[in-house]
Amino acid sequence: MGRPVVTAIMLEDLRREGAEIRLRADALVTPAARDWLKEHPAPVTWEKPDRSSGGRDLAVVMDPGLPELRSMRTMLDRAGGVVEVIEPVGGRSGIVAATRRLCGKVARREVARGVVFAQDGASAVCIANKHNGIRAALGVNIPTVEEACRELGINVLVIEYPSQTTYQTKQMIERLMEAPTSPPPETAAAIEAIEQGGGRADR
Repeated sequence: MGRPVVTAIMLEDLRREGAEIRLRADALVTPAARDWLKEHPAPVTWEKPDRSSGGRDLAVVMDPGLPELRSMRTMLDRAGGVVEVIEPVGGRSGIVAATRRLCGKVARREVARGVVFAQDGASAVCIANKHNGIRAALGVNIPTVEEACRELGINVLVIEYPSQTTYQTKQMIERLMEAPTSPPPETAAAIEAIEQGGGRADR
């Protein structure tokens, strides 16, 4: 698993929620996050990264009852590392709610990465990218997933399952699981600047 990026926005969200701040000792701490830690007396627990699982812990959003997703579920079970399957309930609104739950788990570091299986991935990608600390991309094909992993350090992958074979899906998920979950430093800094500006990129 790649080194996680700690941002000031993430720290402030944890403080506001009253959550204990637990960070990996090898995390990439942005300059604004360093300033936040100096200015706030909140206790921080620095944890050694757990290398035993290889960072293969994964949560997925899928309806395993659908015939076209049964082979996907079997493939994921054989690969191992799936922590939780979140089943969407209620059509399009169900996918949105399930995607939000998954993103919360990734943002809180309960799992390293997430995959959303959707008929139409646009809503899931949009919803996921509204969460601080989430970098989601649509898995169109293997090269686009490789590029998204390399350029953005994505931690959520949305797959439009009607247009993908089991083999293609397996390859895309493997690329996600093998890649760092941290963007390059310059990309991380740009994302943090946008988040601190309340979504404005023109500051």
